[in-house]
Amino acid sequence: MTLPVLPFDQPAGSFLLAALPAPDIIRISKADPRKFDSISMDTVGGIQREPSSKRITEIAQYSESVDATFPTPILLALDEGCYQVENNQIKIVGDAVADIVDGQHRLLGLTKSTRAADFVIPVVFILGATAEQKALIFATINGKQTKVPASLIYDLFAVTKSRSAYKTAHEIARALNGQRHSPWYKRLKMLGRKTPGSMETLSQGTFVNFLLPHISLAPDKDFDLIRQGLEPPAYEKCIFNEYFNKNQDSVILKIMLNVFQAARRTWPEEWDRPDLYILSKTTGFSAIMKALPAMVNEGTSRADLSEDFFASLFLAVKVRMQETRVKLTSDFFAPSASGEGQLRDMIVNELSRISSTPANGS
Repeated sequence: MTLPVLPFDQPAGSFLLAALPAPDIIRISKADPRKFDSISMDTVGGIQREPSSKRITEIAQYSESVDATFPTPILLALDEGCYQVENNQIKIVGDAVADIVDGQHRLLGLTKSTRAADFVIPVVFILGATAEQKALIFATINGKQTKVPASLIYDLFAVTKSRSAYKTAHEIARALNGQRHSPWYKRLKMLGRKTPGSMETLSQGTFVNFLLPHISLAPDKDFDLIRQGLEPPAYEKCIFNEYFNKNQDSVILKIMLNVFQAARRTWPEEWDRPDLYILSKTTGFSAIMKALPAMVNEGTSRADLSEDFFASLFLAVKVRMQETRVKLTSDFFAPSASGEGQLRDMIVNELSRISSTPANGS
């Protein structure tokens, strides 16, 4: 295989830039994951991490969406003897001769995809690199980059014109953070960073992460279907899915507002003192969101999703806490999944007690 290349230099060395159809890249490349040898108690193999089947499947599914794109280059290292460079062209001899330095999961995902042939992908060739040089480049790329905050990723969905669960969740977060009567007014870190001197106790990313599963079980697939003018499927287990599919985002916002207004009304001091209590922090928020399906389903059965309904439930929880001398602090609810689960269970248990009582009290 012969193809044109663009040479360029950087402090680490000389490189060649090319563009190849994905099937050709797959054919000439190979990955050598690093493994732990339980006998020698040492690590052996190449520079790559063990591939993640979950990540591979995600990329394969993404590659089949209408907006799929892979504009960043794959890094391949070629050893002496398997290539020739002349007049800004490279000739590569043989299959599986190029070590993948960066891009393993993209290539494995495309290998699993049915649309690999649709992609021409930039490739940077590293020529004659030693094992140490490959390892250093891999470590630098993957160790020095700063992960983009989830809050920023979700915020960027606001600029899209098509509906999506991501955009709906972002808009609800923004509305709750911006409405003066909202319990979350100026309480959310909208881009993942806290404003100095603010009362922000929860990131937008956390808010959206817990709201999304109540809207859709597959937000990426739904977004792709909507972009194609198709109807996304209904998810009966998602308490807000029907409202989303009917373009009734305002109803979702109202229910969320009612829930957390009820929480603030029941525990005013605990809500306004995040320095002492966990209610308006991640532990309290996530516990309520985990209990939300049971709460909304009970309210729906009563045809009552008002603030008063949720407040009556939280009051029952508060009374139970007083009886057992439990407080909404990290001493009783650890800032972890176990603490979230403990508070969620208290809410659900009280809900099960009041659910046997008819809505009219008769």
